[in-house]
Amino acid sequence: MGGSTIAHINLTNLFNEKGQECILYGPHNWHTTKCKGKTFNEIEINPDDIIIAHFMPNITSRLSVRKMVLSLHEKNLFDLKIIPHKQYDKIHFLNQNQKDWHKITNQPNFICPNPHTFLKKKETSPDCVAGIIGSIDRNKNVHTSIERALKDGMKLIRIYGTINDESYYQQKVKPLIEKNLDKIQLMGYISNREIIYNSVSDVYMSSYSENASFVVDECIMTNTRYHLNNNIQVPEKIISNDEVFEIWKRELEI
Repeated sequence: MGGSTIAHINLTNLFNEKGQECILYGPHNWHTTKCKGKTFNEIEINPDDIIIAHFMPNITSRLSVRKMVLSLHEKNLFDLKIIPHKQYDKIHFLNQNQKDWHKITNQPNFICPNPHTFLKKKETSPDCVAGIIGSIDRNKNVHTSIERALKDGMKLIRIYGTINDESYYQQKVKPLIEKNLDKIQLMGYISNREIIYNSVSDVYMSSYSENASFVVDECIMTNTRYHLNNNIQVPEKIISNDEVFEIWKRELEI
């Protein structure tokens, strides 16, 4: 249910909408009802296929296909300085900052933002209600976002996302919830993003490592105030899905 999975669901749907057949394969079946998707045990690879791989360090050699692209959404979670990547024909980065961080200069690569589900700007919002949106784990540093929101005087804090690190949740997040039961609500995962942004006035993010955050883009789209740390970038612009497709079309030579 993470942001990268949503990004590839959107990309799969975009390809198919434009008449380019695309199937998203994954280790779970959550995505299979949201795009043309299958699980890994159903995978079929043909010589004329193009593979766009994400976060798969087990692919260490080139497969017998037309083209292999590594679609990289991470920085230190998938560090190209220590993870083999020469088996790919091209590397896809989301922005220049990410590319600079990985220091890739001698391998074909390109930059293209993720496609979006574009959200409507909200006309009104509740007063002093903070949202913390994303996976509940150590990297997202949710407990720090809670502390910052409380310090800023937020009347209510709504946490949207799944618990991906139970130990972290028990040690850092649950004690804060129990100490502030009248102010903190654990909302779980909600797929309708407009429902989320209509329920908050401000969004807090305190990630240790973040690259091309969907949440920042969605805050901009919905006119929601955001409170970030120095690890999170604000995009220069949000391009249309048509523009995203044209970049991929050029780079894949389709």
